[in-house]
Amino acid sequence: MRSTRFAVALLWAFLTAGSLLAQDAAGAYFQSAAFNVPILEGWEDQSSETIAQFYHADAQAAIRTNVIRAADAVSGAEQDLQAWLESPVDAPIYQGKVNLADGTWAALVYQIDADTTASVMARQDEADTVVISFVEAHPAARIIMAVIARGDETQDDARAEIAAALEAFSLGSGDDLSEPQAAPLPGEWLLQSSETVTAMSRVFSNDSYLAIAEGDADSLPELANAYHTSLLGFFVTPDNSNFLWLGLAAVFGILGSLLFSFVWRERHLQKELAFIQELARDDG
Repeated sequence: MRSTRFAVALLWAFLTAGSLLAQDAAGAYFQSAAFNVPILEGWEDQSSETIAQFYHADAQAAIRTNVIRAADAVSGAEQDLQAWLESPVDAPIYQGKVNLADGTWAALVYQIDADTTASVMARQDEADTVVISFVEAHPAARIIMAVIARGDETQDDARAEIAAALEAFSLGSGDDLSEPQAAPLPGEWLLQSSETVTAMSRVFSNDSYLAIAEGDADSLPELANAYHTSLLGFFVTPDNSNFLWLGLAAVFGILGSLLFSFVWRERHLQKELAFIQELARDDG
């Protein structure tokens, strides 16, 4: 019986440890049935069961991740923005495409009103559209996040993409910006500025990741880091239920075999002990 109790205790410890490890692993991520995205520390968590949404009060900015049923990426982005902001959304002031590791994304920028700008990355996934949005409404700043495919991969910086973005957003010329210098962010970000514009950029693979601020740029590094952390940390929740059940069956099969072995050995030892006791009585 002692061996049986040990086997049961071992099974309970295994299941408890697995549960704790799963909780620790999930702690830094928002998890829904459809996707996973990093939780932004220091931001107000406004998420629901199916939508990840974080708000930065000082910057009057929010980052939202959602999966919506739509015919294509652009219409899905617009549907999600309209539902979120509860207002009509005009055509984007910028639209492009980039190929990231998990597929082709539409890069979109919307001017919602005089103070509100929305930067959106959207990807079609069969009948659904993944939408990762950055919306800011601070009256002292106009902040735009964008990912632009690199036109010349021989260059080791994003000056060409920054110049194209400034022109597209009517923010002046890239010639007015200072020479690139290291930005206060991990990941080899560069910083350039003029009297009215601050531009941060990072070259990653075939694309340039940009964060541009017109006006107050104090919060730009934090906002850029948060948005691109959400974008690069996003992944679709895989359906591993078959592997889960197979793994559980294997685990319980092994533990069942171990338990059976303990019980069988205990019974065998009990028989041997009874035989030895009987011999001892005969010799006495």
